[in-house]
Amino acid sequence: MPPSHVALSGDLHIKIVSSSFLPLVVQVSRLEGSSVHPLTTFPVYPEASALKKNLTLVRVQCGYFSRGGQYYVQIKKQPILSINSSDSETITKVIDVRWPMPQLTVTPENLKTYPENPVTSILTFAKVECLPVQNTPPSALPEFWLELHYCGHSLLNCGDGSSSEQTNKTSHQVLYSEQVRGLPGRRVFIFRCELFGLSGHYSIFLRPTSSDPAIPRTAAYVKVDWSDQFVFNVHAHSIFPCETHNGGVKVLFQYPSCILASGDRVRLFARLRANVASLAPPTTLEYIAEQKVIRGQHTLNFECHLFTERYIEYCFVYVSQSISGAVADVREDCVPTLPVS
Repeated sequence: MPPSHVALSGDLHIKIVSSSFLPLVVQVSRLEGSSVHPLTTFPVYPEASALKKNLTLVRVQCGYFSRGGQYYVQIKKQPILSINSSDSETITKVIDVRWPMPQLTVTPENLKTYPENPVTSILTFAKVECLPVQNTPPSALPEFWLELHYCGHSLLNCGDGSSSEQTNKTSHQVLYSEQVRGLPGRRVFIFRCELFGLSGHYSIFLRPTSSDPAIPRTAAYVKVDWSDQFVFNVHAHSIFPCETHNGGVKVLFQYPSCILASGDRVRLFARLRANVASLAPPTTLEYIAEQKVIRGQHTLNFECHLFTERYIEYCFVYVSQSISGAVADVREDCVPTLPVS
């Protein structure tokens, strides 16, 4: 028999050379921790065509090798009249079952925030050809989590998906997770557009729940830029005279169709010039007010009582909120307080 095998990659074929015609009993077991768990036991009767060659061919069903690890194959030669006879001969072979290596792809790899088209990730275990046998206990099936992380503005923050790296990197935000049981030959994941609400780097990790370093893991990465669909404009050349704006200053805006229902907002800031003698006196921005943007709404009105001539200009900022609660300034438009001659 081969010294190694890849889990769920096909049946295991064993050649037994024996000059006797007695029936054989084959038992397959798996090492779990410090104990050995039997998986299957079945008799084998030599075929008539093989008797002349003293050769018996045995096939162990693929589905018994549902995960990587150390397995044992025992072959017992039993007397015909007493299958439990103590005179039986036993041969034990050890086989190293390797984990199939996963592959994770994502399409597209570069996109805009709140993308119109779905983001698709495909997980494949290329060598997997069969399913685990029925009644396989849960402990015999590997368990993974597929997770979507936001890593911030540096790809270096994404790491490789290990739990220790995620613990050390506080910038990690888990936006989505889905359990993966077993070793699927191919599985497709479709991510909702609202998951990609911030510019920066994202990572998709396949992470085993077990800390066993032998269990494979993999990752794919996505780069996200701000959407061109964010458009923002203040409908005024100056704040005063405010009465000419029909009771307030109107702001107009557009955004991607799948922003959060009521997460975005428009904030109003006022710029104050320091009272010092200087050709270019320093200025500071002071927060004045804000209004929420309801999805489907494309205009807001800031009433005249919010404005005063003590400031040199007012800045209107469109703020986008992501599903994690983080906010970012996307567009800004500043208007002088008084008309510029």
